[in-house]
Amino acid sequence: MSKAPLWPVLDDYGLHKVPLRFYWLLLLLLRPYISWILVLTLPQDQRSMLALFYPLQRDFIIACVVAAPLLLLIAALSQRKPKGRRGWRHIWRYGGLIMLSVAVVDLVVSVSHLPSQVMLDAPWRIVSPLLLIIGCIWLLRSRTLKAVFAEWPEPIAPVTETNTN
Repeated sequence: MSKAPLWPVLDDYGLHKVPLRFYWLLLLLLRPYISWILVLTLPQDQRSMLALFYPLQRDFIIACVVAAPLLLLIAALSQRKPKGRRGWRHIWRYGGLIMLSVAVVDLVVSVSHLPSQVMLDAPWRIVSPLLLIIGCIWLLRSRTLKAVFAEWPEPIAPVTETNTN
């Protein structure tokens, strides 16, 4: 008797499940928007917390512009169901390329904004570029992710009632 797999490979619509690492990488790449939302929820006197992550306002704006294409990818992900809008499949098919380009540009921007003595002054700032390198390697090597981006659900055919007398 064969054993059932620990986790199902396909979702409810018969498509490959989006890997959990995909969502972790999205969180990493969307960190300017996430930090922005977190700062907006803080009281007025603690809103300077954003300056800890982005000392210059220009750095924050650049990070938001770099991560902006991922918002389209999230919208396409939300439509990846049989009742979703089919126009989003074109963006979803190029999702791997979108994520990889955002990750590479984010890596370049992150490394270029590191201080010269980063290991002595703020060694925690090197974590983000290291995670981005790991994310880029995963995006290039993952066969599952290529299969996820290649498929889109078929629309559900409308049910027609037939009257037989």
